[in-house]
Amino acid sequence: MSFLNIEGTKIYYEDSLAGEEVLVFIHGFISSSICWRPLINDLSQRFRIIVFDLPGFGKTVASNCFKYTLTNYGLTLNAFLEKLGIFKAHLVGHSLGAQIALQAVHSKPDLYQKLFLIAASAERKRPPWLARLFCSFPYLDEAAYRFYFQDDLVNIAISKVLAGGVGLEEDVLKPYINMCKRREVVKAVLKLGREREDDMSIRELNNISHQTYLLWGREDQVVRLTEGEFLHTHLKNSTLAVIEHCGHLPMEEYPTTVLHHLYAFFEPNFSNVPK
Repeated sequence: MSFLNIEGTKIYYEDSLAGEEVLVFIHGFISSSICWRPLINDLSQRFRIIVFDLPGFGKTVASNCFKYTLTNYGLTLNAFLEKLGIFKAHLVGHSLGAQIALQAVHSKPDLYQKLFLIAASAERKRPPWLARLFCSFPYLDEAAYRFYFQDDLVNIAISKVLAGGVGLEEDVLKPYINMCKRREVVKAVLKLGREREDDMSIRELNNISHQTYLLWGREDQVVRLTEGEFLHTHLKNSTLAVIEHCGHLPMEEYPTTVLHHLYAFFEPNFSNVPK
């Protein structure tokens, strides 16, 4: 296992090392780098692939010294890549990870080339003050872990949310459900509830000129297509594509279709695309 220390936070990552062009994958909320497994084996034959776990998720612990804002997640991504000696990269982000990709590009545009955003969070507001106050209660993370996150209702809720247009098998959903039941994730969720700010403003989005591909599942109930249309309107160099009968996890529901979109965007002349 590989870890990189960024200002006191040990970031878990995997790096295929080979390949001239770099694709960096950023997972979404209550997820981890596992969400990219259906794609990276194929893509690693053409690109250098880097996946990592955001602080509080996967194998990256919920550091007490980390500031859980979208801006800081973006800055941490920039510092992470620079520490690896990478000064040009493409970004692939899912859900919250796609919003973090936008934050990173906004703060350091010269570091990045193209953006491929799947079900990108785009119009989310900071939680109201009462919710932020609730998330600040002492020992709330332990209480939530013991009395809510272990409940079978969590299994049902997550399965329903992630099942998507075609539905996903239990063995596919199980890693995501297990992820939600870890103490570290509970801590990260509460810290985000206290500290996160609004998603990027229209003015900030208008300043991003990178070529951007927006991919959405028509049946996504977590981040609805209207948010994709919002981004398409305000990102001046964007394309919006929709996968029919698909929910919030296109990588799991239709991995071959997602690969086709990725190759069409990053290597339009490459003919050996999986069928």
